Formats: sequence, C-alpha cells, structure tokens
Amino acid sequence: MSSPAEQLDAEYWLNREQLHELLCKSGDLPAAASKILMYVATGAPLGHRVDESASAIGGKLRMSTSATSRAVNALLADAWLEPAGRLVGVQTYRVGPAVYEALAIGRDGAPLEKEDRPLATVRHLPVPTPID
Repeated sequence: MSSPAEQLDAEYWLNREQLHELLCKSGDLPAAASKILMYVATGAPLGHRVDESASAIGGKLRMSTSATSRAVNALLADAWLEPAGRLVGVQTYRVGPAVYEALAIGRDGAPLEKEDRPLATVRHLPVPTPID
C-alpha cells in the first residue's frame, strides 16, 4: 500500500531558495538532526522516500549509530521526518509535515493559498517570577 504522496505524477525537488529557507527555519535542531534532515530533503523528490536506512544515511554522514538514532528520533518527534514504509525490511523516511509548514507549500510543492496558511505560530515565553 502506498501513500498519496508517493503517487504524484510530477516529481518536485526543493529548489536552492527553499533549501536555504528550510535550513534557516530548522536552525534550532541539533547539528546531527539538521544534517539528516538536509540529506533526506535533497535525497529524493518532495513526497518520495529516500531508499536508505537511517543507519546507512548516518554512515554516509560519518555519524555514530547512537547519534544517528537520537537525531532521527528527534526529527520524527517534531514531524520534520515521517516514516515512509519499509524497503526490504528496513524503515525508510521522507520529509514530514513540519517541512511543508515551514516552507508554506503543499505536498505537491505548490505554494499554499493565504487561507490555507496558519494565521500565526504561538510560542510560550517563560514568565519571570516576581521579586518580593
């Protein structure tokens, strides 16, 4: 069973400006996670899986197995990556919803209409305790 993202007729690759924007917007990620995200974002057309395991990707990036595992888990937790099914028993990945949201594009690479975009992003700031 394949997902609708894998059934796209046209392949869409992120362009240089979008990759630059993705790098800037994912800047709070640890370095290892950022490397893996960029590898997956540049390794296959948008919506398609990278046909390599996390350990193979980590090996190509000269990362330890434990650093690779922590990075992939962090990316999955924040939806920068999503599982894309198994290939010969090995889990593969593709960019996740956070990438589409950060770039304000749909799964086909088309820019979202203004009414489809979130109105705002809410972040809670720490509240200082009053000094007596």
